[in-house]
Amino acid sequence: MPAPGHDPTVISLPTDLRTLWHLFCDKLWVVAVCAAVCGAAGFFYAARLPKVYAATATVQVEPQLQRPFAAEYRAAEDLADEEVLKTMEQNLLSPSLALRLVHHPELAGDPAFLPHIERPASDERLQTALSSQISADIRRGTRLIDVTIEDENPAMAQKLARLLVEEFLRESAEARAAVSQGAHSSLREEAEQLKARLTKSEQALQNYKEQHRAVSLEEKENIVIERLKELSANVTAARADRLKLETDLAQLQTAPARSREALLALPSIAGASEVGELRRKLSEKETEIAALSRRYKSEHPKFIEAASALAELKSALDAAIAKASEMMEASLEAAQTTEGKLEQALRGQEGLALELSKIAIPYRSLERDVVSDRALYESLLSRVKESAIGQSISQHTVRVVTPALLPTRPAKPNKRLIILLSICVGTAVGTTLTLGSSLLDRSLKTVDQAEQALGLRSLAAIPTRAKTTLEDARRLLLEKPPSAVAETVRGLRTALQFVAPGENLRTLVFTSAVPGEGKSFCAISCAVAFAQQGHRTLLIDGDLRLPSIGRVFLGNERTAGLAELLRGTCELGEAAQITSIENLSILTAGIAVEDPAELVDHTRFADLLQFALTRFDRVVIDTAPVLAVSETLVLASLAQAVCLVVRAGKTPAPVAVRALQRLRESGARVPGFILNGLPTRNGGYYYHYHAPGYGRDEVYGGSAAAKR
Repeated sequence: MPAPGHDPTVISLPTDLRTLWHLFCDKLWVVAVCAAVCGAAGFFYAARLPKVYAATATVQVEPQLQRPFAAEYRAAEDLADEEVLKTMEQNLLSPSLALRLVHHPELAGDPAFLPHIERPASDERLQTALSSQISADIRRGTRLIDVTIEDENPAMAQKLARLLVEEFLRESAEARAAVSQGAHSSLREEAEQLKARLTKSEQALQNYKEQHRAVSLEEKENIVIERLKELSANVTAARADRLKLETDLAQLQTAPARSREALLALPSIAGASEVGELRRKLSEKETEIAALSRRYKSEHPKFIEAASALAELKSALDAAIAKASEMMEASLEAAQTTEGKLEQALRGQEGLALELSKIAIPYRSLERDVVSDRALYESLLSRVKESAIGQSISQHTVRVVTPALLPTRPAKPNKRLIILLSICVGTAVGTTLTLGSSLLDRSLKTVDQAEQALGLRSLAAIPTRAKTTLEDARRLLLEKPPSAVAETVRGLRTALQFVAPGENLRTLVFTSAVPGEGKSFCAISCAVAFAQQGHRTLLIDGDLRLPSIGRVFLGNERTAGLAELLRGTCELGEAAQITSIENLSILTAGIAVEDPAELVDHTRFADLLQFALTRFDRVVIDTAPVLAVSETLVLASLAQAVCLVVRAGKTPAPVAVRALQRLRESGARVPGFILNGLPTRNGGYYYHYHAPGYGRDEVYGGSAAAKR
């Protein structure tokens, strides 16, 4: 039985890899057809596409702009930066550059230029058409840009690539020239403004000089400062002299005795010139007398003369000291007067210096303005001159590394790629159709699906028979014993023997959910297999509506059969007919009846089976489909086992489940199912293998049978 909570009638998309593989192998022809159709369509599409040639020119972007003059405002840019390279790439693809190319004189009258556009045409249309043919790509890790032009004419593609690079270089040069010219004009305007400002500053300075008569203010300040320093030094010296004289005079007045030594100790007296001179001469004379005393005696005339001169010098020194002492008071008054006059002159000079300093403050401010304005003007004037020279110098930041060559092979269409993509699309479409059909197809295609949906074991999986009719069923095991179908039927016979261990199943019913699933073929083949095994077998055609057993064994001959037995008009011995197959007898449906449902009675058919089992070892009944008629349920309820035949890839799961449910409701015993028509190729027949030499349709004859 199916697992609780699981709906066996729902067949979902298979996710098991093996199931998917078998599904694709089975539907490989669908994928192959879709791939072939799409590949052929891609081939014809690629064949009809026009040939397009591509010419590529490679340009190199310099690492930085080399500035020849120091007057540039901005530093050199690093063009290795990715943003700058991207900007350069977009400039090559810009609509303005394409429009310049449209108006190029070499292309104006060329009929090969954009021949698919009717003239006259708008600039926008021409520019758009040309832009679609241009592409640019930066080589990774380099400063190289590949500029590619595509055109149906190879010569035109080369020409367009060359002209595009030339126009780009020309446009870049013009842009730089425009920028330089604008900068030059701006510098000239600023220089004029600075010149006017400098003139105004110089005029303000000149007016101030005239107003304060400060033509040589710097020199005058220097003189005043020097004079101020000199007067300050003189006042200091005069004050020192006065203090010295005051000190000496105080000491002279307080001195107790005016001896020569005491007076000479006073700086004012000792510093007198006359006193100093006499002291020097006195010292020399004393030295001379000392030398004479060592040579002569005191009575010697030279010694006496020297002593007399020494006495005169001492008298003169005493007179000079006395004179210096008397002049100290006069010298003190003179020193005081000099000091006063010098201090007065110093105060006057300080006032003059303050006045000059007051005048110099605004003067220096005006002078600084003049110097600053002059420096700015001279610097800007130098820039103006340099920019005027730089206008005529072209700085190319891009140079052509590889010029465009004439293409010899078309770049488009890539027929191999188109065909390959078409085949891939076809394969994808075929795969989608396969998965979609598998999702929409609710039929039971494999043994696993059937066992899962029905909750029954598989008794046999009969492979697909090529060009085999129902009439071949009775000859299959006789004429083709080594075939795969024959081996499967014998396997079915064995499986039925072991369905119920210890129980001998003698009455078997073969039925299906709907017509066309091969129940009659299975019933005939199984009956023949039982007969070959030595069992006396009776094959009954229980399908009173569309009988087939009589046609298979007797042709079109109509004889008495099951219908007559159920009516009681004949006996089993009269209706049962022995066939050419040993141990096999058949009971046809009999003459056609109008009321088969009323004819099949539970009691009468049960009695018929009981009587048949007295004469036969096996009774195999071929009935009508369960869901088509009602009398099949009566026959199924009386048999020991019912074999439900399911057609692989045809019988929907809900239909098979519904038929099984009706059989069980009638009390029939269904030990398993037979999956008929299972494909043997591409893995559809897994779980029921036939190794080489074991059951091959290609091998016939006794030799093969002997090997079995």
